[in-house]
Amino acid sequence: MPVLGAVVADSYWGKYKTVLIGLSVSVVGLAMVTTSATLPSLRPPQFAPATIGQEVVFFSGIYLCAVGIGASKAVFISFAAEQFDDDAQNVLEREAKASYFSLYYAVANMAMLTAGTLLVWVEDKVSWGLGYGVCASFAAVAVVALTTTAPMYRVRPPVGSPSKGLLQVLVAFSHKLNLTVPDDATELYEEDDVQNPVRERLQHTDQFRFLDKAATVTDEDDKDQDGNRPWRLCTVTQVEELKTLLRLIPIWLTAAVYFIANTQAQTTFVQQGTKMDSQIPAASLTSVQTVCGAACVMAYNRAVAMSASRRLRPLQLMGLGHATAAVSVAMAACTEARRLRVAWDRGAPPMGIAWLLPQYIVMAVSDVALSVGQLEFFYDESPEMMRGASTAFYFMSISLGNLINSQLVTLVASVTAAGGRTGWFPPQLDDGHLDYYFVLVVAVTVVNFAVFVALAKKYTPRRVR
Repeated sequence: MPVLGAVVADSYWGKYKTVLIGLSVSVVGLAMVTTSATLPSLRPPQFAPATIGQEVVFFSGIYLCAVGIGASKAVFISFAAEQFDDDAQNVLEREAKASYFSLYYAVANMAMLTAGTLLVWVEDKVSWGLGYGVCASFAAVAVVALTTTAPMYRVRPPVGSPSKGLLQVLVAFSHKLNLTVPDDATELYEEDDVQNPVRERLQHTDQFRFLDKAATVTDEDDKDQDGNRPWRLCTVTQVEELKTLLRLIPIWLTAAVYFIANTQAQTTFVQQGTKMDSQIPAASLTSVQTVCGAACVMAYNRAVAMSASRRLRPLQLMGLGHATAAVSVAMAACTEARRLRVAWDRGAPPMGIAWLLPQYIVMAVSDVALSVGQLEFFYDESPEMMRGASTAFYFMSISLGNLINSQLVTLVASVTAAGGRTGWFPPQLDDGHLDYYFVLVVAVTVVNFAVFVALAKKYTPRRVR
């Protein structure tokens, strides 16, 4: 849904309208869920199956929430970032925008922590309807606030379908495969009279020069003045937008692989905690990561403000995230190896769950650095026509990373248990070797970090005319 919402925002509705409509849809969905949990006629009796009507109301509300919130949340990030001035000379505005991405991360995580603790307690101990009603009220307040404060926002109109422009470059390139690209980049085609002043024009770069054939002017292009010309001759800006996307995709893939390590905090780290001595649920340690992440954001912004030092660039933040993720999982491997030795010693008391705190704290630093850096980097570097989709890349990388991790676990469990062996993931964790899996994840993360460093060193930033 973040991807679909971003496409609609960039191509048709614009970011403000997409956010407003998305949140309005979520209000309707939350109201339906609240009604389903409140009215006796819509609540199935205890230990009895729900009727068709009860299921329709409940699941319709759930899916409307998914559509509305999912389609608007990525667009909201880029819409808020547009309120800052992108002028390279305005240092204060650039610093404020960088702080916005980190503060967004901190507030969003604290909101999820509140939802997973306070609201869950209200729903479990007081009333499901009250808990859902609070959520619906918050969403309604957000819609009213966005509507009443509309005049104060910088609202940019959509710049057109990003897929159409990229497809035109590929089609024009296919028509001119045998052409030779001119040595002088000024001979390439670019519109002097820009009809759309909102869309920025990009400077030519030497990377992927073969794509410049799409902007090479031929005699046929001069004669062709009908509607087919955009599919035979593209501007330098269009070509550079495709080049930018080609440069971003490999870095995005490394971010997706990163989440193989990051997702251990919600999965295998919790499994470790279930086998340790503790008076608290092991899953509650994820709250420690959330709080530490928010504290890291505040401390980092405060340190930059006090020292007036230069803020880390987005790629540097992402590199820090990659490196510290490997450190966190390596710490988990050492802790698990020690836990297994204690578990195999039948007379020794179990390890305390506090042993897991260091790896959660380091993973919090990693998550903050990678997430904030990625949000800022993809927003700044994405073409103007893909600003909404740029923040959707972040949510896509999380989803893809979790998917890869689940497939990796399935593969490792199958291979290590072949031939009747116990394997690394037996039903009883003490009989397996979760520490070996952590070592495998560290190896994958280190290789991924090396690939990221190589890509970051060769990355050519986009330049606006």
